Amino acid sequence: MGKIGIVTDSVTYLTPEQIDELQVEVVSLVINFGDQSWPEASVSDYRDFYEQLRQVSYLPTTSQPSMGDFLQTYDRLAGKVSSIISIHLSAGVSGTVQVARSAARMMPGVDISVVDSGAAAIGVYMMVDAAARAVAAGWEKERVLQALEYIKENRTLLFMPDSLEYLKRGGRIGGAAAMVGTLLQVKPILYFNPGKNGTIDVYEKIRTKEKGLQRILAELDRAYRQSPDLKTGVVHVGAEAEGKALVQRVRELYPELSPDLCPVGPVVGAHIGPGTLGICCYPLTSDLKEIIKYKQLDCGASHAMGNSS
Repeated sequence: MGKIGIVTDSVTYLTPEQIDELQVEVVSLVINFGDQSWPEASVSDYRDFYEQLRQVSYLPTTSQPSMGDFLQTYDRLAGKVSSIISIHLSAGVSGTVQVARSAARMMPGVDISVVDSGAAAIGVYMMVDAAARAVAAGWEKERVLQALEYIKENRTLLFMPDSLEYLKRGGRIGGAAAMVGTLLQVKPILYFNPGKNGTIDVYEKIRTKEKGLQRILAELDRAYRQSPDLKTGVVHVGAEAEGKALVQRVRELYPELSPDLCPVGPVVGAHIGPGTLGICCYPLTSDLKEIIKYKQLDCGASHAMGNSS
């Protein structure tokens, strides 16, 4: 066989076209909204979800994939590939990685490496994208794993929620920090803190949304000055127009960069809330530069967001 299989979870927010192009397997988390539950991967219209979310006073809950979901996926791949790399949502915000590792231990005859991305959404997407393209280019498994560790260690991922209320309700950030942000009307810039097992933490507190965006762009500039060959993306939660405007700002500042535009779906979006904006980037090594696409990708093109494009 000789080929490596790539598995990820639904918070990567790959479109069906990307899943087909990258040849990855997706294990879905579950969204529980009121008296209904459904696999996140089945949601094709993020717009409807966020419209409903804004109208309710309670927070939807989410569930990690089951052990059976992972076992079925690994078993299906085992007959087709020589090994599997399974890349997932940060252990600091979900038990998905632990379930994947437990499933892998139950299949001792299959070579499975489970990778904690230390992030969510665009942070996982960039690692999956790189891994899949490396596999397609014929890289050995250890080389792929080294590249994933490099991306994780050198990635900049900063995001700014429109409100801390969702994070506070969902328990994904300390209640005290959420209260301070509410009282002082602070716009906190958040990140996945690698020193705290990839939990969401406050990077910096800013007074206004525009100053927050300027601060995030300043971090992009710092990364660009260190290495102008950057894989870059803009992430948004139910804020496509603002996301596109941020992409345009990046392209005006750095014409050679073409940021991907990546919407966030229900599982992550329910916890950080509509209106969130952010930027993710990492410097491309010479070998990654050979396989990573520079063209702009609209990561959520197939997820209806109420636009006419």
